[in-house]
Amino acid sequence: MSQITVDESRCKRDGACVAVCPTRALALNAEGYPEEVPESRCILCGHCVAVCACDALMHAELAAEEFLPMPAELPAPAMMDGFLASRRSVREFKDRPVGREVMEALLDVARRAPTAKNTQKLHWIVIEGREKIQALSQETVNVIGPKITPALLQQWKEGYDIVLRGAPTVVVVCAPTDYEWGKEDGAIALTYMELAAEARGIGACWTGLLAHAAAAHEPLNRLLSVPEEYVVCGGLMLGEGKYHYKHIPPRSPVSVQWA
Repeated sequence: MSQITVDESRCKRDGACVAVCPTRALALNAEGYPEEVPESRCILCGHCVAVCACDALMHAELAAEEFLPMPAELPAPAMMDGFLASRRSVREFKDRPVGREVMEALLDVARRAPTAKNTQKLHWIVIEGREKIQALSQETVNVIGPKITPALLQQWKEGYDIVLRGAPTVVVVCAPTDYEWGKEDGAIALTYMELAAEARGIGACWTGLLAHAAAAHEPLNRLLSVPEEYVVCGGLMLGEGKYHYKHIPPRSPVSVQWA
């Protein structure tokens, strides 16, 4: 049974839906209307429905209300470039945790990040509360202590959280252990979340030490409540930054080879 329904009274037979299908699961029939190719594999990406300028196509496995309208206007290049360049990794936070509505909005943005073959296998864990986050930092230090510099270890002993920087909210993203694209999908989704947070006045910094330690330390995974058969792929510290930056720091010149 076909997953695709085409309203022939609306369809302009322009072939756009066929052209954008990443798995070539659609083809034009003798009358020029799109139809599913037998034995093809639809990955439920929704491109066919999203590209149809006349709303002539529906997919049985994709809820119509989940399709959002494209914004009427996108940021100008100068505005977008400035936004990206001005993002800073925040390591000094105010005490307030990220509000639930804001966190849900960030997760909603992150879930729309691209994943390999549109698998959408990522799972998110949000941690709030100073005691929980401090426990995560402590267990991370227990794991990586022998590998970090004496200077960092001394900072930890003096009460400075070198792992999660006193962030009021921490989020980690996980993927099934047998899924080969978990790190890549997780990194893209975390980047989406980080930029969406910046736009909302929420600072972010990647939890490199925590993610590294959790990859191979079961007690830390239990503290994080990572589901069985899942592995941590990365995470973010989140919260309102204590300070605002006046300048954008320099970077090394781009290293590029034109082939």
